[in-house]
Amino acid sequence: MPKQERNGRIGGFGPVCTPELQLVGIESAGQIRQLGWEECFHRWVARFPNRINVNAAYGMIAAEQGIGWRCLTAEDKARAKRVVERLRRAGRGADDRL
Repeated sequence: MPKQERNGRIGGFGPVCTPELQLVGIESAGQIRQLGWEECFHRWVARFPNRINVNAAYGMIAAEQGIGWRCLTAEDKARAKRVVERLRRAGRGADDRL
């Protein structure tokens, strides 16, 4: 069952990350599902490069799937790590989609 969105927050994200996501045009977990977690993650880290970390990627995947981050599969976690490593090597966010 999807995590509930409360107090204007995007499911799985708190009071700091939700406004950041909203600033890059991400308003809901449904939108993350529609666009895909990687697209949303790229948009987010392009504007907020300090979010290029595995925990932020886990949160994005969990929001897309409507689950808590602790429920992610090993495959999901491995994919998140690969995306974060690629972004760190490239030194940028949304413009690098190798």
